[in-house]
Amino acid sequence: MNHSIKAIILACLMSASSFIGVNEIPHCTRSHRSAIPAAPHRPAVQPAVAAEKRAALKPEEVNALIASASRKHGVPTALVKSVVATESNFRCDAVSSQGAIGLMQLLPSTARQYGADARVPEQNIDAGTHYLRFLIDRYRHSSSPLKNVIAAYNAGFGAVDRYHGVPPFRETRGYVNRVLARIKQYPS
Repeated sequence: MNHSIKAIILACLMSASSFIGVNEIPHCTRSHRSAIPAAPHRPAVQPAVAAEKRAALKPEEVNALIASASRKHGVPTALVKSVVATESNFRCDAVSSQGAIGLMQLLPSTARQYGADARVPEQNIDAGTHYLRFLIDRYRHSSSPLKNVIAAYNAGFGAVDRYHGVPPFRETRGYVNRVLARIKQYPS
């Protein structure tokens, strides 16, 4: 099924769920059947997938989403894949202790800035890649643009600006090194 059709289906599900008061939309699934529970006054109707176990996206599906977002925003595919690998190890359901969600570990506030729901893989990758594009443009003329982009993705651009480069945080420096090492693994 075409990814744009999936996006339309997900948008319809999200719209319908807010209408009937359901706050949790299943994410990172391959099933296209509705998981919206039946309204309380119609007990005979059951959720279509109540007993079905949800399957995560296949690696080729994640790669297709990354390739599409990379083309759309003009960001090297290798960079996006490296960030996804480092942030979530390609797990759609990853949630950090800080509240970052999904493949690109977006904070809900960052996802909202880009009009995305971080729980929806297509939107997560699109918003995260769009944010990388913003960072690439911001640090284009710096002395170490790629390192600054990666550091800003991890620690925030405020920290990179404050320190005029990669901040002296052990976690951020390690993150930059891990992403740079992975970039070499993924051809663009």
